Amino acid sequence: MFLLSVQLVTAQEICDNGIDDDGNGLVDLNDVAGCPCTLAQPMGSLISNGSFETQNCCPAGVSQNPYDYINCATGWTDYMSTATVDYYNPCGYFPNVVPQPVPAGSSVVGMVVHTWAGGASYEFLSQCLNSPMLAGETYELGFDLAAVRMQFGMIGTLPINFGDMDLAIFGLDTCPNFPYTFYDPVFGNEMPAQYCPTELGWTDLGHMTYSPSNSWQSVNFTFDAPFNVGAIMIGPACPIPQDYNMFGSSEPYFFFDGFTLEQVTLVISASGHPCTDNLELTAAPYDPVNNTYQWYLNGVAIVGQNAAVLPASTLGLGEGIYAARVVGPGGACAYVEEEVEVAYPEPLLSATAATGCAALNVVLNNVTDPGMSGTVLWDLGDGSSAASTSVLHTYTEAGTYDVRLTITSALGCQKDSLFEGLITVYPTPDAAFGLSATEACVNVPIDFTNTSQPNDVYNCQWSFGDGAITSDCPASHAYNAPGTYNVMLTVTNAFGCSDDTLMSQVIEVIQTPVPAFSYTVNNGCVPLEVRFQNDTPGLQDQTAFWDLGNGQTATTMDAITVYSTPGVYTVELTMTNTLGCSATRTDTDAITANGLPVVTFFVEPDSGCAPLEVQFTNTTDPGMIGGCAWTFGDGGTSNNCTSQHIYTAQGTYTVSLTVNSPAGCEGDTTLYHLVHVDPSPIANFVFGPQPTDFYNSEIMFDDRSSNDVISWSWHFPAGAPDTSSETSPLIRYPNDDGGTYPVELTVTNEFGCSDTYVVPVTINGVHSVYAPNAFTPDGDAINDVFLPIIRDDVSRDHDLRIFDRWGSEVFQSSDPTIGWDGAVDDAEPKTDVYVWKLRSRNGVDGIMRVYTGHVTLLR
Repeated sequence: MFLLSVQLVTAQEICDNGIDDDGNGLVDLNDVAGCPCTLAQPMGSLISNGSFETQNCCPAGVSQNPYDYINCATGWTDYMSTATVDYYNPCGYFPNVVPQPVPAGSSVVGMVVHTWAGGASYEFLSQCLNSPMLAGETYELGFDLAAVRMQFGMIGTLPINFGDMDLAIFGLDTCPNFPYTFYDPVFGNEMPAQYCPTELGWTDLGHMTYSPSNSWQSVNFTFDAPFNVGAIMIGPACPIPQDYNMFGSSEPYFFFDGFTLEQVTLVISASGHPCTDNLELTAAPYDPVNNTYQWYLNGVAIVGQNAAVLPASTLGLGEGIYAARVVGPGGACAYVEEEVEVAYPEPLLSATAATGCAALNVVLNNVTDPGMSGTVLWDLGDGSSAASTSVLHTYTEAGTYDVRLTITSALGCQKDSLFEGLITVYPTPDAAFGLSATEACVNVPIDFTNTSQPNDVYNCQWSFGDGAITSDCPASHAYNAPGTYNVMLTVTNAFGCSDDTLMSQVIEVIQTPVPAFSYTVNNGCVPLEVRFQNDTPGLQDQTAFWDLGNGQTATTMDAITVYSTPGVYTVELTMTNTLGCSATRTDTDAITANGLPVVTFFVEPDSGCAPLEVQFTNTTDPGMIGGCAWTFGDGGTSNNCTSQHIYTAQGTYTVSLTVNSPAGCEGDTTLYHLVHVDPSPIANFVFGPQPTDFYNSEIMFDDRSSNDVISWSWHFPAGAPDTSSETSPLIRYPNDDGGTYPVELTVTNEFGCSDTYVVPVTINGVHSVYAPNAFTPDGDAINDVFLPIIRDDVSRDHDLRIFDRWGSEVFQSSDPTIGWDGAVDDAEPKTDVYVWKLRSRNGVDGIMRVYTGHVTLLR
């Protein structure tokens, strides 16, 4: 028997990987049991009365103004006797310009911060600490603040138009006698508060950059005390930015509340904001040598973020509870938390008037909390938009419109609200009507039809211009006297929206018409345009109706039409007066429209190599052919109805044929890209040596044909070899005789088109003389005659002479076929040695040469 022991192993939670390692549903710092760590707590604020709730007097009537006496707030004072930090408490004066709600209690303080040409105004909150800040220790200063551009007397606000500013805390090692007082050495007056604390011996302990906003913000920053600090000043860092200037009767102004100053062993300071994509958190103190660090969001590790600074916006992080954890060398763990909250505006609006008839003028006002309202964007629901706080907009079309209001706060936080069905616009009718006739006889009813838009059920009110009215819809009315009449219609829909329209001088009475007309032409080719002139008497008081016989009608006084189909047409003109009396004239078979030839043809062939001879055959109905005109697409033309044409150049050609009928009507047909002509190659070659002779009868041929050639066919009569398909063949000619031999090269391109080039090759002979040195004229028919053998000479220039040993001439011949038989002066030949001399002209180069030698006559 075997026993199997099973042990369940639970995974250990890893505290910096963002994973639930032990599977208990809790991740990292949220798993307190798996990742125990102590939340660092501040040691208590060194600032007393940080929210200004404790006062020793009400700020009313004590100093220059009834609302600027900071000494009423217990523990606080101005830094100079001429400074006026303002104190607002409900027991005294609390102006409406203070942003609401107040973040800490019900009291706040405020100060002016501004510059002018050559100087600046400094105001600071000052306090001697309950216990000093200790040198080398880290402290966090936190507070709430808001900004406004304030008019003097607290009577209103203007838009914030000043930039970022550094706010600082200054320190002194002792508690001085506040406030500082300086006197003008000349006049003895107190000097204004224009001194930066550093000019008074104070030290800038730390500062932070603030982007002014009319909404309250909570800020904090940390710093290390460089010495034991007994007193502090809080206000603008020096110098004040130059854009913090007076603007009309207003100046930059700041509200403060909720001050804390705490010693911390670990602290997070935040800068920027999620809505402006520049949120950044810094952990302090930061000692990567001795400690390890890790950042968290809502208790879950932000993996890889273990530096002093967390670029939250860069990482795409927003609001939540951030934590920085530090683990010391001995394993002790502590962490600190900083909550980042995002306040979004809640868009609100008012609309006047929200319902009515088109076009409806609506006034839309942004009534969002001013403390949260920054930039405004309206989507008005009809494709229009606006960006002002108050909007006057006209809705021209009927319908129900949703309005979307988007508010972006000063911190860049954006929210929109959709107000569905906010605007209802009822259709305003567009009054219109139709009538059955504008000219009628007396007592002949005319029908009136309401055609107002949009289609709806309307209450109608008609006025016919002769004193008669009716509410019938539709209506009918007969006029009992000739004349000219106005008609007016007023329509009202179920929403009470109305409109009216007036037709002036719409009905008249005249005499019965006598139609008459003429026309410009009665015969021609289709399309045949004919103009008809109305010759009816008094036509200015009548209306016309033409039936032109081709399905076309017209109501103009004169008419024009085109007869597109061959045939014979009857034309009618009906004239109607304002009383509705009509008459018609009919011209039977008035117009004859002759047809156009329907041109057809074919070609043979329709493709080939250049030059391409093409036969063009006209297949048009012979009865419609009176004359022809061809254009072949390459500039060539012909007037023969059946024609031939040669295309000499490569290309694709469009062919047109125009045919005139016996009636003079012209038709044409164009066949695009009908004939395709492929290019023919150009055969060519060179060869050498040339000229040559039969002793040097090897000749190299080199193709120089056009670049499109893909095959070569050589023919070399009398050559060896006598054919070749190479581009550069070497050919040997007979070496026994000269002559002229034709060489033929046929080349073919990729289209199968070919060309042939023929050139003669010349093989010259070699002029030579062979003379025997002895002969035997013994009558045996063997070597009986001395006759030099000559090759390639000019026979007419031949001269052979024989001399005896004494230089006497014994023989002469001008015929290259007649030699010396040895006789001398008709005597029998006798053995001896003779001298011969031959003059012969070279048949190749034409030069006369002289040859000599000795010949022995043997018996």
